[in-house]
Amino acid sequence: MSESGTAGGGFMLKAAVSAILSAATLAAHGAFAFEGRYTGGDRSYRQELTIKKRAGGGVDVTAVVGTEGCSGLVEARGEAGGGALKAKAAFDGGTCVLTLRRTKSGVAVQTENCDFFHGAACDFDGDYRRRR
Repeated sequence: MSESGTAGGGFMLKAAVSAILSAATLAAHGAFAFEGRYTGGDRSYRQELTIKKRAGGGVDVTAVVGTEGCSGLVEARGEAGGGALKAKAAFDGGTCVLTLRRTKSGVAVQTENCDFFHGAACDFDGDYRRRR
């Protein structure tokens, strides 16, 4: 027993504080790990992605796609967690969700309900390479 009469009370408090600080650090580092500029597609089908960490927490994600006869742009806000970054952009008919996961050379993007932000012949989904 410790002097306060509880077995390991101080250790438990230190462990809890350490776990909370570690989780906050990982969440902040998670957003930072995604931050940057990315490109996808090829010369005739361009995809670009910009991810910026927000001062107040979270991230801004801008995705652009363009090909002959089709283009798109979405500006979304989100947060990183659990190995992924989820960003959302609202519109009159609902919410577009972009889910980004890190890959060896950049990020993979999957979208849900984002047709409002691009034409029928293009989209934001795909693998993006980090720009140097």
